[in-house]
Amino acid sequence: MTLAIFSTLAIYSGLALAFFSLVVKICGFGPLSLYPALFWTAIEFWFPNLFPWHLANSQSNFLTFIQTADLMGPYATSFLLVWINTICYQILRQVYFSNVQLRVLARNAAVLASILMLVLIYGDFRLSTVSKQVAEAPLLKVAAVQGNTGVDMKGSIDSMEGSLKTYKELTSGIEDAALVVWPENAMGFWLSESLSQLPLKLRPKLSSEEGFFVFGGRSFRGNPSSSDVKVFNSAFLADSQGRILARYHKQVLLMFGEYIPFFSTLSWLQLTPENSGVFTPGSGPETLNLPSGIKLAPLICYEDLMPELAREFVARNEAQLLINLTNDAWFGNTAAPWQHARLAQWRAIETRRAMVRATNTGLTSVISPMGELVENIPVFTPGVLISNVPVMEVKTFYVRFGDWFAYLATLASVGIAVLYVAIRLSGHKAIGSSTDS
Repeated sequence: MTLAIFSTLAIYSGLALAFFSLVVKICGFGPLSLYPALFWTAIEFWFPNLFPWHLANSQSNFLTFIQTADLMGPYATSFLLVWINTICYQILRQVYFSNVQLRVLARNAAVLASILMLVLIYGDFRLSTVSKQVAEAPLLKVAAVQGNTGVDMKGSIDSMEGSLKTYKELTSGIEDAALVVWPENAMGFWLSESLSQLPLKLRPKLSSEEGFFVFGGRSFRGNPSSSDVKVFNSAFLADSQGRILARYHKQVLLMFGEYIPFFSTLSWLQLTPENSGVFTPGSGPETLNLPSGIKLAPLICYEDLMPELAREFVARNEAQLLINLTNDAWFGNTAAPWQHARLAQWRAIETRRAMVRATNTGLTSVISPMGELVENIPVFTPGVLISNVPVMEVKTFYVRFGDWFAYLATLASVGIAVLYVAIRLSGHKAIGSSTDS
């Protein structure tokens, strides 16, 4: 069964690339060799994946190149990467087969080089200007706690109490932080959604009475013994006295982890594990607001991989700081925790907001509004990351206008496909269908 599920997911993930290859094969490269880049951008934008990813993520270390994310999200970088590779493919084909028109190839390469130069100039300019804005912004002292509590420590009362003790002990050593952040499910006990005061045994001791505390936990609404109870993956904001000031429920649940598609049918067929598929998605992007007026955008788990979600927090609720509470212990000792952090850095660039990531086992980190991975705690190491993070107010072009570039690529791709079909039906050769164009 496991092999069948894995194989199905692998085949499904390959459908996007297969469809892309088919469309390019049919329609060709088009004027300036732009068709493949347009097609891929549209497919990447619309194709649903279990874990959202973009071709642009491969350039996470090339900060100058990816600063256009504050204009067009990650999709412009994905577009450029496909365009670059299309031109490179044509150059190699010219070298080996000499069946590409050199004049056309030189023109296409020159146009691409000009665009790349503009992108790099813009990237250098934005790194400089945003750095100045960060230097002038007010700072918030934040402490992110990494308890190094793995998946083997969850489930029993003893393990939950042991994990809680670890987090409380680490927190007790923090001095004068305005905000302390614990990761997803750091509070292993179930909490009522309407809870107004944390019990004393669950409450950490903050060094400052003016400090505040964000933590992840599982919450419920209604009577736990009834069938209509709703449960959530939540983030809570509390003050130093344990008073609950705000809460947020995770909006985008993890398929097969927090919910199972067609759960009612599969449970009737006894094909699902007990207690699976029970979580309820939250209703919207609810910020956690500090009394000082600072608004926090709590992104739980892999919600920090979704451009539209972080953007909505800033566009609708005017969030000034991104907080990611996650548990990457499931990945074990692999590159995945680092990959998760690298994918998350795009949200900082798109919104020009600092991001504080609090994780159970790593990678707990701070990401600057320029997308720099500024500080981190090594994986599988308990510790506290303390940082003065900028509180930013500016709204980027991407925050204001969203995925306009991806929609434009979609309209262009649909238009090309319609034109191709119309010309083929009329019996003429489709414009741009030749790979030499």
